[in-house]
Amino acid sequence: MNFVSGFFSGFALTTSVLYITITVHRATRLEQRRQIREQVDQINWLAASAGAYDRRFFPEHKPRSLEEGKSLKEEQITIKDVLKHRWNQEIGKFARNAQGNRWESVKETACKGWNDMLHWVKKD
Repeated sequence: MNFVSGFFSGFALTTSVLYITITVHRATRLEQRRQIREQVDQINWLAASAGAYDRRFFPEHKPRSLEEGKSLKEEQITIKDVLKHRWNQEIGKFARNAQGNRWESVKETACKGWNDMLHWVKKD
């Protein structure tokens, strides 16, 4: 039984580390994407030459960082939000799976597995 528990605990540890690493990497990419878009908007707004001569042609669209009334904190996606979203997705999948299962077949499979394990341990 030590091999089985060691195997599954190692598997759980490895998958947890991979999941957290991928989630942090994704959150970092989203933050970088937001910052690059914001910088591109600022450069485009500053470089708009049409509005320099005639205010009627001045770009109406201002970059998000220059708009009044919105702070950068409201728009930032935090790792907490990403993790919360992922958690909700996983719980939703689990709930749909639990509702769609035939529990009698799960019970029969578990009983068959338990009996096979007992036969293997006893070496009948």
